[in-house]
Amino acid sequence: MKKEIAKNDKYEMYVDKTKNRFYTKLIGYWQYTSEVPNYIDDVKKMLEHLSPGYTMLVDNRDAKTPTPEIMQLHIKGLEICNEEGLGKTALVEAQAIVKIAGGRALRESGIEETSRQFNDIKEAEDWLDGKDV
Repeated sequence: MKKEIAKNDKYEMYVDKTKNRFYTKLIGYWQYTSEVPNYIDDVKKMLEHLSPGYTMLVDNRDAKTPTPEIMQLHIKGLEICNEEGLGKTALVEAQAIVKIAGGRALRESGIEETSRQFNDIKEAEDWLDGKDV
């Protein structure tokens, strides 16, 4: 069962303790970090509910291409997640340009090898659950 950790017009974060999973949905265009002042704190708050080896599903279907400033914020968030024992990560994207940006964030944060990108939420969830997709 998902528990809401943060929800605003730019992102939503939920945790499922049973699955040991972090869910986040990124929404719209973020130009400056000042638009999302609590983002890193919310990531840290989320991690308090999870154990090492946790998985993460990032829903980027409603996200727009990040600015360089926002890309650095996403990379920092992923690095914090990695330091706290992140297992597998699934990114779900609908736009090719967002998929390219997501791939860069995975690469630069050092989690590319344990990550995969999807077009479909169910496939991403199945992969994180260990099913063949």
